[in-house]
Amino acid sequence: MDNHHLRAIILELQDRLSNDDRKRLHFYLDNDPPLSGTLSLMDSLFDQDKVNEKDFTFLINAFDEIGWGGVGE
Repeated sequence: MDNHHLRAIILELQDRLSNDDRKRLHFYLDNDPPLSGTLSLMDSLFDQDKVNEKDFTFLINAFDEIGWGGVGE
C-alpha cells in the first residue's frame, strides 16, 4: 500500500468517527487538540513514524483500545 492510499483510507475512517470516538482517540493518544484536530493528530502519527504505509498496526490498536469497530458500521 502506498502512502496516498493509506491516507485516503484514514480520511474515510476519520469521517466515520463520532465526536465521542474522536474524544476517546485523542484521550487515548494523550493529545488534547479540538475535535477538528483529528487529521492533525493522524498526521502527527506519520511524523512520529508510528504509522506508515508498511505498518499501521499502531492505529489499528488505538481504534481497538477505544472500542471502535468502524469498518462496516
